[in-house]
Amino acid sequence: MVSRLPDTTAGSVAGSQDTSSRVVELEAEIAQLRDALGRRQQIGVATGLLAQRFGISPDQAWALMVRLSQNGHVKVREIAKAVVDAHCGRLEPAEVEILSSLEDHLPDGVRLVQTREDGHRPTREPDR
Repeated sequence: MVSRLPDTTAGSVAGSQDTSSRVVELEAEIAQLRDALGRRQQIGVATGLLAQRFGISPDQAWALMVRLSQNGHVKVREIAKAVVDAHCGRLEPAEVEILSSLEDHLPDGVRLVQTREDGHRPTREPDR
């Protein structure tokens, strides 16, 4: 009597494809989590900068960013990026627009970030 082993070629190919697609899903999830962690850190830095700038608590600074986000229809992460980039002197023109439009929701003369001595915001020099 000759015993036959079950044909598992089709099963192993399907299993391999399932494993491969699962690996791709997990790699995408890891990339998304790393991105979210970076954004969270940037939001935390911006919260601290605003707290220091206005002499308020971090909770109040967070509430300010949320309020500006809602009133200005701008995502909190975009506000945070603009605040941090302004602090570091590397504002892009789009970020200048974000900050300017958000400052319309603040009392007169109040600025989210300090300006240079000449009254202008620090901006990034164009790449050459």
